[in-house]
Amino acid sequence: MNPIEVELGEQVRQDYKAVKYFQFGNESSAPFILTSDPFSYLQAWLDEKINGIKRDRAKQRKLFTKAKYFAELAEEFHNSSKYARMPSKGTLIYYSFINLVKTYLLVNGYDLETQMEHHGLSLPSDKKINLKLTPIGDTGISIFHEFAKTIGIEINNGEGIELKLEEILRELIEVHEIGYALKLFPETKRKHLPVEIIIRTNPTRKKIFYTLSYEKKFDKIMKTDKLSKGVFREKLIPIECASDSGKKYFKSKLCFNYTNTSTKSLKMAYERICKDIEPLRINPMITRMGYRNYLNLEPSRLHRLSATLAFAYYIGTVARYRPTLNNEILKGKYQALIQEAVNSCPNQFFYLMVSHITKQICAIPMSKIE
Repeated sequence: MNPIEVELGEQVRQDYKAVKYFQFGNESSAPFILTSDPFSYLQAWLDEKINGIKRDRAKQRKLFTKAKYFAELAEEFHNSSKYARMPSKGTLIYYSFINLVKTYLLVNGYDLETQMEHHGLSLPSDKKINLKLTPIGDTGISIFHEFAKTIGIEINNGEGIELKLEEILRELIEVHEIGYALKLFPETKRKHLPVEIIIRTNPTRKKIFYTLSYEKKFDKIMKTDKLSKGVFREKLIPIECASDSGKKYFKSKLCFNYTNTSTKSLKMAYERICKDIEPLRINPMITRMGYRNYLNLEPSRLHRLSATLAFAYYIGTVARYRPTLNNEILKGKYQALIQEAVNSCPNQFFYLMVSHITKQICAIPMSKIE
């Protein structure tokens, strides 16, 4: 054990591998699925599911067959977007996103195609940077609303509810830093705090809990004092760590007995810990060093993936219907940020969505990271 583990608690391991926190519904022992083509892995996974259904009392085969259809559409739109330029590229990106979202919904039991479906968002002709949420009715299904609800953060779709472009952009971790460098979000502080979450056990390996830490340098540029308020105060206790003076550490209030030699016990403990972390609004992002977690210090109404979908809807809709707005917004002060988002968000969205769909940890092989 290293000095930090001696002081704070040993990292929990299973089959000699560290048990790490992920929010994909994966098993505690789930291996990394290294794939340079998440769509190919998704197609293979769906084929395996379809072929594995023998007695289809729940009509799952139909749902998975539809899911495969939309996954293929998502891939085709994505491939087309590679050779397109803005603004048409934005439309193709949105179509790839929305079809992958339909795949996700079908795998989660939604029988699409049985009633009228609508995007769930609109860009009114008298609006420039505000999207309107479509009210939920009895005659159809809002893809955006059902996705938001299923992915974990349901959004209010009441009459007249809007989403501002700035709110959407601030949820995109991929362009968070460039947005502040260009001073696009005045009078606000950076809010996506890089954190490390480690699932630990006590010296006798009979207790299980988790710690959260971040580098002290972020205290100057972020509202890290929020970690002592609200849901963070309910879940976390600040602790000292003499072995690592460059970071601030917090220990979970959740701490309970488990049997470290029992796979079943660890499985139940892992699910319980993931459930406890969920309200903290931790978002993963794939980096050169693998997955990195970011804590949202000022969470909005949107799940990170819902925000990515809303962003794609915005640029796709502007491209199709608003040429004047395209010149004003997509080529105005937001141009650099939007171009960066167009380049970086799709790959993150695809890997994260495939991970959520398959409940596996999909990652990019190091040899494929540019």
